[in-house]
Amino acid sequence: MKSKEFAEALSGQSEVQISFVRSKNGKTRTIPIWFTVEEGRLQLLPMYGLKTKWFQDVEKSGKVEISAKKQKLSVSPSIIRDEAKIEHIKGVFAEKYGIGDVKRYYPTSEVAFEIPL
Repeated sequence: MKSKEFAEALSGQSEVQISFVRSKNGKTRTIPIWFTVEEGRLQLLPMYGLKTKWFQDVEKSGKVEISAKKQKLSVSPSIIRDEAKIEHIKGVFAEKYGIGDVKRYYPTSEVAFEIPL
């Protein structure tokens, strides 16, 4: 499936499903996570930054499959470590989900993933 079709599948969604290979046992795990889309880029923010297990697994494997409305996209996400850019992404999350929830669920944010659509 093309990225444009996947971008359309994200419309109106509050979560995507991400599937990744666990580094500990090599099995695939799928979890729901919040996301934002800005300027043609899907942004994922790990709840506990570098300590987030799914972040560690995706960073190690370099691959993730993202699902929305039965559409799937397999990608190698870019890791964002720039503090100003991460704060901007948190701001976009706050606009979508509310500042209170973003402060509560994302207490530590030193990394993010970004995927061009």
